[in-house]
Amino acid sequence: MAAQTTVNVDLRRRVGYAWREIRRGASAVKVRELFYSSDDQLLDQALADTLGVICQRGPMRMGDLAEALHITPASTTRAVSCLADKGYVQRVRNEHDQRSVMVEATLPGRERYGKISARIQRGLTDILNEFTPEEQVQLAEYLDRFVAAVDKLAQTDPAE
Repeated sequence: MAAQTTVNVDLRRRVGYAWREIRRGASAVKVRELFYSSDDQLLDQALADTLGVICQRGPMRMGDLAEALHITPASTTRAVSCLADKGYVQRVRNEHDQRSVMVEATLPGRERYGKISARIQRGLTDILNEFTPEEQVQLAEYLDRFVAAVDKLAQTDPAE
């Protein structure tokens, strides 16, 4: 674990600004459109994430999907309902446990996810090409550490 250090205020502001711009800046809106849109509609990022997990892992129970997405069962039900209404997923009975409902991607869902995935891979390649190969490795390592630090912060008690 890294030793506790004092963070330069200007550096903290720069990181905070970059994080906000990645999440909400004008470029972020355009990138979401590039990644998640199709000829007829823009798929919400949360729905695209849900579809992605289902496509990558295959048929799964709703509870397992909620756990994989780090969301509540109610949020999972809403996301699956939206995706089912669009024809991207379907609910099926678990052949081993008739009381359990599984969710699986349909052919249109797998096709849509394939297009989204290809766009994301092209976009990430373009972004990473702005860095040298050594910087790409460093960036990946730093982002891994950043995500771990965010996860650690998320586990703290807000009352502290």
